[in-house]
Amino acid sequence: MRDEISDAWMLAVADAARQLGRERVHVWLASGQVADVRRTGPADQPVAWFAPTRAVAAQTADGRDCEAQVETAVVLGLARWSPGNLPPQVSSWFVRLHPMGLALHDPSGQVFARGNVEVSTEWTSAALVAGVLAVYGVADPGTGPEASAPVPQRLIHARRAGLIAAAYVPLHY
Repeated sequence: MRDEISDAWMLAVADAARQLGRERVHVWLASGQVADVRRTGPADQPVAWFAPTRAVAAQTADGRDCEAQVETAVVLGLARWSPGNLPPQVSSWFVRLHPMGLALHDPSGQVFARGNVEVSTEWTSAALVAGVLAVYGVADPGTGPEASAPVPQRLIHARRAGLIAAAYVPLHY
């Protein structure tokens, strides 16, 4: 259950965390390697995972522990992506190419996350046709086996932990 006070508080916590320094985001690109991606869609569905390098632990007004940056993405319209659920199609968010990689833009058009990554022409072509599964969330670094696991397994672990928000969004050139 969401309320306006906890939403405003979560936005303020995430904004304060960003003001402490330039947000560093890793971007991983994938195509058709992620479990639970659109089961009826293209086998090579372009995926862009924007993963902040630092988690911002917070607590909601009802006492639930959460990650503030992911909660902010949820408040702004991305859906929490838990195992077994498919992310929704959202046209208010979008991914845009920039000279050094990709940026995830929120509904106001502001950059929500940006990361440097080499983007292939194949990935770009597929994304222009099919859209992008934009994933935002913390890759729980941990100290266990998930710390060195391949990206698809790390994404599954982060989804189970409730640390992922996602939606199918358009790619803007």
